Amino acid sequence: MLKKITIKNFAIIDDIKLDFYGGMTVLTGETGAGKSIIIDAISLLLGERADKTMIRSSANDAIISGIFTIESQEVKNILDYNHLDYDSEIEITRILSKDNQNIIKINNQRTTLKTVNDLAMYLADIHSQFDNNQLINPENYLNLIDNFRKDKVKQYLSNYQEKLAEYKKAYSEYKSLVSKKEKNLEQLDLFEYQLDELKTLALSENELEQLIEKVNVLDNIDKINFNLQESFALIDEQGILDNLYTVKSDIDEIAKTSKDFQELSTRINNIYYELDDIKNTIESKQETLDYDPNELETMNSRINELEKIQKKYKKNISELIEYQDYLKASINEIENFDELIKIREDKLANTYNILVTEAKQLTELRKTIAKKVTTEIIKTLQELEIKHADFAIEFNEPGFNDKFDDSIFKMDGVDNLEFLISTNKGEPLKSLAKTASGGEMSRVMLTFKTIFASSQRIPTIIFDEIDTGISGYIAKQIARKIAETAKIAQVISITHIPQVVAQGTNHIAIRKEVVNNKTKIKVKYLSYDERVEEIAKMVSAEEVTDSARSIAKELLINP
Repeated sequence: MLKKITIKNFAIIDDIKLDFYGGMTVLTGETGAGKSIIIDAISLLLGERADKTMIRSSANDAIISGIFTIESQEVKNILDYNHLDYDSEIEITRILSKDNQNIIKINNQRTTLKTVNDLAMYLADIHSQFDNNQLINPENYLNLIDNFRKDKVKQYLSNYQEKLAEYKKAYSEYKSLVSKKEKNLEQLDLFEYQLDELKTLALSENELEQLIEKVNVLDNIDKINFNLQESFALIDEQGILDNLYTVKSDIDEIAKTSKDFQELSTRINNIYYELDDIKNTIESKQETLDYDPNELETMNSRINELEKIQKKYKKNISELIEYQDYLKASINEIENFDELIKIREDKLANTYNILVTEAKQLTELRKTIAKKVTTEIIKTLQELEIKHADFAIEFNEPGFNDKFDDSIFKMDGVDNLEFLISTNKGEPLKSLAKTASGGEMSRVMLTFKTIFASSQRIPTIIFDEIDTGISGYIAKQIARKIAETAKIAQVISITHIPQVVAQGTNHIAIRKEVVNNKTKIKVKYLSYDERVEEIAKMVSAEEVTDSARSIAKELLINP
């Protein structure tokens, strides 16, 4: 439950601290006194997005801090998952800055808005009069039902979403292949022509580079032949090798006398044998050097052919070889498309059938939840003075007869719900959104919240003026229903209804005052006598009378 909240520089709040206790706490005050600002601050602690316009005009940042007791294993699991230290309580802190440097902390450790949102569902639930709008929009109904068994639904929904992803992938692959077939059939003639053209060329890696090198040799054959002859003559005829052999022999004879001469001998031997090999190589090159004009013409023609094909396809030889493999694979794929499409279609059908099974299981779970909820709603509505209430949750299920129809599968399942109600005896069930009055809508939503609090064991329920527009005997019944909720959860209620105020075990009055030309909010826990005065003001038309005080005392004695 919420134990304490500290609010600094938030809206018209300067600096206030509030302690909260178990049972039911009511917050009262004139319209505009700042009651809802406190709820806004609590909302921030539960993951609402921050708005820097809420920072007090005279300050650069606002700080909201709240201490919650840990009452569920789910909270501990989330804290452990996010590596956050904790004891029996957690302190959530939001710091809003005008420079948008907003900070979120849990137990003084930096964290994310997502983490706070994940925790919020296990810490508190806030219900305002605007929540009644959820009952006007059928798109919210599924979420309302799922909230009653979040743990169970989450497991089934996760399985469904996993199979939905597999189906979507299989469907995408199938459509992609069909589209590819249609596109590639148009290109088949082109692919076959290109493949024949490339196969005819018998392309090979590095061929072009080798041809260019050979042509370069033949183009310079006279110079190459002259230089080789001259080099051979200098080595062989000028006696360079013979003289070097004499030097080698001389040094070899003295090599054993010293390590230095051994090293010198090795070096000269290496030079001698290397030079001898060079001479032989030059001689061999001279013997094999041959100029064939026809060969040169053939090679130039091949080079021209290869360069043209590179320019035509805008690819080098290596890329053309890869492209040739791509063409072979594409042609083979096109020629076997029907078989491939059949394989993809079979996979699609399989994932579709598995997905339908998961969707139906999720629907059956929701129907089971809906039955229990329906029974509780009818019972509670009758307690709230809709004596002849009848209520039903209708499931509009799709037909599962077309594996190619993916439109029926949404991320939250395939179910479309309608809430139906009859508030008068003998009247048929009709759409809640179209038939229920404002007062009835408030009671239906309160019913959802009270049942939800019981089923989910939410430690804190906050009601923000949900009783607006309610009066008289119905107000008393609503007050009692809220008080019943306070037996299983901490209840914090902002209200203008005397009957609801009287049910509170704790009463906080909120006042707005001007100090030094600045508006501030003051909060105070009221004593019994102060509560009598506060309730008497609510039941008085103008000034507080003894009669009003008597009514207030009666309400407090017999709430």
